[in-house]
Amino acid sequence: MSQPVHMAMAARQRGDGEAGQIGVLIVGFTLLALLTVTVVMAALAVYIGQKKLLSAADGAAVAAADDFALGESAAGAGPAAVLKADTVRAATQRYLTQTGADERFTDLTVAPDTGTEDGRTARVVLAARVHPPIVNFLVPDGIPVTAVSEARARLLQ
Repeated sequence: MSQPVHMAMAARQRGDGEAGQIGVLIVGFTLLALLTVTVVMAALAVYIGQKKLLSAADGAAVAAADDFALGESAAGAGPAAVLKADTVRAATQRYLTQTGADERFTDLTVAPDTGTEDGRTARVVLAARVHPPIVNFLVPDGIPVTAVSEARARLLQ
């Protein structure tokens, strides 16, 4: 009888040296999982914020392209839609005000690149800041995002 009791005690003593190690692993993996979830949430918030800003830029570009004046085409083939940089900027600002974009975005600005280069394409460049959840204390000013959209004014017969 003494032999099996001695072997059981030896087995328990070997196991006692590792007691509590699984708890450290559980805590470590839990922290790693929480960190991963936090990073994914922050990246997703920035991605969604940029997509929302791009949607606003798309709408503003279409509104600006619709605000054209009639003029002569470069080839002299008749009337054409003509855009002016000041008109594009004014239409962009008006669209953002009407849709309440200032309330949906932090530090929303219309970049100086907004306008037209060729007189037919409205180019809208918007900039804003996105505040990701949970890690906002690491980036209190937010993360800057930019969206560029173009729309072309065109007359069809």
